[in-house]
Amino acid sequence: MNILVIGSGAVGIGIGSSLLSQGVDISFLASKNTARKMKEDGIKRTGLFTNYTFNPQEFNVYESYEEIPKKTFDYVLITSKTTSNDDISKKLNENRDILKDDFTILIIQNGFGNDQLFLRYFKTTEVYCARIITGFTRPERNISEVTVYTEPILLGSLQGENIEHLKTIADKITASGIKCELSYELDKYLWAKMLYNCSLNALRKRIHKRNNEQYN
Repeated sequence: MNILVIGSGAVGIGIGSSLLSQGVDISFLASKNTARKMKEDGIKRTGLFTNYTFNPQEFNVYESYEEIPKKTFDYVLITSKTTSNDDISKKLNENRDILKDDFTILIIQNGFGNDQLFLRYFKTTEVYCARIITGFTRPERNISEVTVYTEPILLGSLQGENIEHLKTIADKITASGIKCELSYELDKYLWAKMLYNCSLNALRKRIHKRNNEQYN
C-alpha cells in the first residue's frame, strides 16, 4: 500500500503518522516551508494515545507533482482545508499519471459534500469520504498533537459505493491508537457533525465575545 497525503497540516501529519506506524509507505505533498521542516526534522504524532516519531528517511515529501514518480499511489488522502478542494481536484486530475490504475481518493475533512468537486473528474468508485471528530492541532510545522477524542473516525461513501476495500486503512489507523471504522451511513454522521459544529462554534464565539468585553 502506497499512500499520498495532500495537506500536510495537523490532520495530514496525524493520520500520516498513524499509517507510518503500521508500516505503510507514506508520502506527503507539502508547501515549501513545511516540506523543509519535515525533511530536516522528520514528523511526530503527540498528545493522546501512542506518540510516534519518524525521521526524514522513513517517508517521502514532495513540493510539486512534477517531483512524484509515475504510477506510484494506491490511495490519496485529502487532508487540506476544504477551500483548497477546487484547486487540488483539478491538479490531481491533471497529474493522475502518479496514480496506479486501481486507485482510491479518501477525503478526510470536516463538512458535507466535499466529494463533489472531485467527482467532476473522478468516478464515484474512486472517491470516498471520512467523518473525523478527533481534535488535531499543529504546535510546530512537523508535529501533530491529538488533543481531543470523541468518537471513532468513520470511512465511507456518500455515493452508495462498496467500502470494504477501506477496511485495511481503518484497521491500521485503529492499530495506531485512534479508533477508525467503516460506515454505510456516513451521510448521517456527517450531518450530525455539522450540527455539533454549529452549536459548538456558536458557543465558542459567545465565550470569546464575553471574554473580550471583560478585558476591554
